[in-house]
Amino acid sequence: MRNFRFLAASFIAFMLLALQGCQGPEGLPGPQGPQGPEGPPGPNIFPAVFEVGNVNFLASADYRVSITMPGNLEVLPSDVVLTYILWDEVEVNGSLTDLWRLLPQIVPSGNGFFQYNYDFTQYDVEVFMNGTVNLSTLDNSWTRNQVLRVVVVPADFLNGRVAPVDYSNYEEVIKAFDIDDSNVLKLSAN
Repeated sequence: MRNFRFLAASFIAFMLLALQGCQGPEGLPGPQGPQGPEGPPGPNIFPAVFEVGNVNFLASADYRVSITMPGNLEVLPSDVVLTYILWDEVEVNGSLTDLWRLLPQIVPSGNGFFQYNYDFTQYDVEVFMNGTVNLSTLDNSWTRNQVLRVVVVPADFLNGRVAPVDYSNYEEVIKAFDIDDSNVLKLSAN
């Protein structure tokens, strides 16, 4: 029994000394390791704009149109997606210019109203009509051959922004985020 106590005491003493040896000041950093392989390229994070023409809001589709985000565009949940509708063409300095309105747009009609509105995910935009009037009674100029523009502004471009932007003004948004809309990607609605 005496040998067992001696062995147990020796083991405990050895462990305490061994653990003490692990403490002390940190040594100098070692040399830097070799450069690892280059990872895959990340997504391009730029503001983007694309257009969807010949949009028809039909009763058979519950006056809804779905637009899938372009495959080369990564939209994050924190990004801002703005949707505009081509409202009119106006003359400015002797030439016709598109007039875009930010959705939602409410239009008085008879004894009620209807509106164009939208929602979005990072994968698609859904544009829809609703209101207090029977949408099937609207003139085709309100439901057929509409043109939409979708502007995606990455959250990175919004952070730290000092100057306010009037998001209802398409031209101001394009200018504020330095978006080139001279060659807009044209898509079809789903």
